Amino acid sequence: ILLTACLALRLVEDPVPGRRHAWNVALLAAAFVTFNPFELQQAHFLTVDAMLLFFITLAILACVALVDTNAPLRWSLVAGLGYGLALATKSSAAPLAIPLLTALLMRWYRRELFTTLISLFISLNITAITFLIAMPYALVDWSNFIQQIVYQGNMSRGLVDVPFVIQFAGTIPYLYEAQNMLYWGFGLMLGLAVFAGLLWLLWRAWKRSLGSWLVVLSWIIVYGAITGSFYTKFMRYMLPLYPFLILMAAAALVAFARHIRTKEYRAKRIVAALPYATIGLVLAGTMFQGLALLNIYSQPNTRIQASLWIYSHIKPGSVLTYEQWDDALPVAVGNSDPSIYRQATYREGNGQPQVGLDLYGDDTLEKAQWLSNLLPGVDAITMATDRLDKSIPRLPLRYPLTIHYYQLLFSGQLGFHLAAQFENHPNLLGITLDDRSADESYSVFDHPTVRIFVRDNPYPYTPSQLFQKLLQGVQLPAPAAQRSSPETLSSLYTDSCF
Repeated sequence: ILLTACLALRLVEDPVPGRRHAWNVALLAAAFVTFNPFELQQAHFLTVDAMLLFFITLAILACVALVDTNAPLRWSLVAGLGYGLALATKSSAAPLAIPLLTALLMRWYRRELFTTLISLFISLNITAITFLIAMPYALVDWSNFIQQIVYQGNMSRGLVDVPFVIQFAGTIPYLYEAQNMLYWGFGLMLGLAVFAGLLWLLWRAWKRSLGSWLVVLSWIIVYGAITGSFYTKFMRYMLPLYPFLILMAAAALVAFARHIRTKEYRAKRIVAALPYATIGLVLAGTMFQGLALLNIYSQPNTRIQASLWIYSHIKPGSVLTYEQWDDALPVAVGNSDPSIYRQATYREGNGQPQVGLDLYGDDTLEKAQWLSNLLPGVDAITMATDRLDKSIPRLPLRYPLTIHYYQLLFSGQLGFHLAAQFENHPNLLGITLDDRSADESYSVFDHPTVRIFVRDNPYPYTPSQLFQKLLQGVQLPAPAAQRSSPETLSSLYTDSCF
């Protein structure tokens, strides 16, 4: 919050004594960041991206200061410190080299070459030293460090087949991120203001009146272009852009108000009040959505609510099951212990005992077999989130059996009925925001939709009848060994489309 305000004071040119215009932008940007719903959520999670954001903002602030400062040594040290800590936190901070070089080129153009070269030398050396101190494994275990970075890079491009990125199959790069930022990252009001601010800054670029804003714009364009192209599109990947886009929105809103006040519109009260009403509306909308998100923490987590329901409605000794890659329910609450229930076990094709439904596994006859043998002996199916039933249908050719399983389960034709469902969406003043269309990561950790399906009594199917029902109308995919290798999720979705 403070760094964003300081950055505004550095960027906004205001020769008037007291710099009222610059302070208006700084305070408005700080208010937007304070109540920004996504930044609030990430700070609540204490994700690595929240810490990364601080170091990136510090580095950008130093880069902007480097353009015209009379103390290049100080700001070169700060830029190197911020860059090194950001890079040690997450390798995605590497594009910070672009705003740093942009700032130094602008300094060279405005001042002199010698101090620019000294600043470049100091910044790069401090970056390297700071990085190695904060991330010593890059030095003592270089091969493993590079291997991990390559693996994460491959996963971000969809070259690694892991279940938790199936949700992004078929999503459109840039458009998917922009939609989530507009509705849930910024909130609708601030999101529209950010879009207007970006257009305003691009217009200034066209007029060649950017000034030090060019440093910020270089970061937004380069980082946004790289990260927006990823196959994996978790909302937090775009977090390093938030304060800078918010700053542009605040600057555009204040510039709009200043323009109206200094033109002939000042005699028309309604027109003169328009920019202030717009600022008030954007600020109120941002505060509402931020507080609505925070309000979910005033209620017990839906997993806790579901666990309490299980303890009070399902008798001890009952057999439960859950979905692998998700949480087993119930969890321990107070003196209640989940060990009073039994988790159903079965053996897959490899003969190893399994706990939890392996629904992300390949759709095969063996999968239908163990499902049909297991489910008649299960008293309740718990679904701690909706991550599997929302992501698996994105690959219909890969998961026809599992999709059919969900269709039977939700329609009550599997021999289970929905006994309880727990939801907790962002809400405030009696208004609830339905965020089921948001990126999975926005809800599954702190306010997932939890469902509990209880077995019908008597159970209507024998294992052989259930086996036939699960396979009815289902054309199983080719065995995994017959698929192209290496297999990518992108190609799987493309195959499904055709």
